Amino acid sequence: MPQRVLSSGCDPNPDKKWRTFSLAPRARYVNPTAQWKLCRLTPRSATTLASALIWSKVCNQHLMLHTFSPETPDKPRLQENSINRILRLEAFYARYFWPRCFAALTQDLFEREKRKPQHPLNVALNYGYGFLYHAIEWQCLASGLDPAVGIVNRLRRNRPSLACDLIEPLRCCVELTVARHLDDLVEPHRMAGHFAEMLESKRRYKTGSFRLRTIIRLMVECFVAALGGQSFTPFSLHARDACI
Repeated sequence: MPQRVLSSGCDPNPDKKWRTFSLAPRARYVNPTAQWKLCRLTPRSATTLASALIWSKVCNQHLMLHTFSPETPDKPRLQENSINRILRLEAFYARYFWPRCFAALTQDLFEREKRKPQHPLNVALNYGYGFLYHAIEWQCLASGLDPAVGIVNRLRRNRPSLACDLIEPLRCCVELTVARHLDDLVEPHRMAGHFAEMLESKRRYKTGSFRLRTIIRLMVECFVAALGGQSFTPFSLHARDACI
């Protein structure tokens, strides 16, 4: 690495802000076969994959609510014939889930803040999602996929749309981690440690028990195989893993 790059972050002038460079992965070299299959997906196949991801997210969130309150009614039904209906179901269930989740966690909140959150609970959730985004984005690259090209989220500058798609079934892991460590919400270094432990903790996936980091790899590899016509199995939260 050139010396000027190494010294760019060590400016002796304290009045100047440090100049930093991004270490985010750049999708310059990807497997052309996997990426070609993703870009050539038929609308029906893309809708089927999107349905599996979002439906798993809804089922995992419903299992969490059922753990908090056994009187929770049955989850809504999914119709797979339209991507718009799937997105409407996700939005509907988000409005149903978050107020009840906050109430179960004894937090005086009724709205999930996605951008520039102020409440410590929302800050912790976004922080934990960042751990998952980073792991999924790197695994997409390792599996030959461009993280910027998704099937649910639209292509947008500087956004890993595919990682935003694949994270949906895994969000419950962050939400459970936050629920288990409410006393540490205002301590960022403690929450960072809890999220690092989250990636190394074991959960059930398919027929085995794996670390969450390994589950991310297996799920992305399963997604790549599904692009060739095989069945896709997103992460599904087990009742034993949903205990607080």
